[in-house]
Amino acid sequence: MKQGLSIIEGGLLIEAGSIGADHEPAEWHIDLRRPNLVEPIEAEAWRALLTRIRWPEPIYADPDYLLTAAVHQSGGRDLVFAFAWSGSGERARLRGVIPLAMPHGLWGNGRVQAWYPPGPVLAPTIEPGFLDEVEAALRAAIKAVHPRSTLIMVPSPAAPAPKQAVLLAQPVPAEVVPARDRVGIRLVGPWARDGVEIERITEPRSIRDAVEAYLSFDAQVSGNPIVADPSASSMVRVVTRRFAQRRQTSVDFARKDGVIVAAALRLGAGPGSIVWRQAEARAA
Repeated sequence: MKQGLSIIEGGLLIEAGSIGADHEPAEWHIDLRRPNLVEPIEAEAWRALLTRIRWPEPIYADPDYLLTAAVHQSGGRDLVFAFAWSGSGERARLRGVIPLAMPHGLWGNGRVQAWYPPGPVLAPTIEPGFLDEVEAALRAAIKAVHPRSTLIMVPSPAAPAPKQAVLLAQPVPAEVVPARDRVGIRLVGPWARDGVEIERITEPRSIRDAVEAYLSFDAQVSGNPIVADPSASSMVRVVTRRFAQRRQTSVDFARKDGVIVAAALRLGAGPGSIVWRQAEARAA
């Protein structure tokens, strides 16, 4: 069975040959998009994929998170997002989204690697049951764009069970993870003490000022403040603004006698929300 493959990078269309003759009858194509060239319809299909397959960490795999990180925390790497589609026309269906670091023209050693920003390292979003097809199409796409390059997917992405995270690296013990980088945890300490008033800001128009207040508080109490790193502070501002547009952001403040003693940035809404960043006054 012949499978067509088209690769789009910033509007450049490259036609490639057939792949995977032993696969089930289907048409596959890969779109390679720069972070700032991902179309809204592609972002919608991306989120629909996360919902359809019940991806275990949808917030860190969300386009608003990953595309922002690719712009502000690329570390100088040349990044693209590979969209793997099966079928054509109205029957086309997104089966995977894989962030990739492309090789540098002079010293890239010919390796194309799956990429994720600093923080939780999850497997690329690929629909279970289509891992082999997606990887075969992706390898063919890489060869078409960079004939001498090799796709590195180590370890290979595994199909996640519902509500089960899939890691590409060994998990780091919680006690060595900075408090503000811990996710999915219950806030304790000053949040639970007597006399503490907790304010949660969710109104999108108020999020920007609330985030600035959080960054100011973090700068006062943290030994490694976010604002000291322009890329990290830009990441925080843009991610919270984008999530706020979908009412998926909240900023929490804990006050004692009118003074802020703790603050947290949340992404998501309801039971699925996570604590993305948090800061506490040492004397709180």
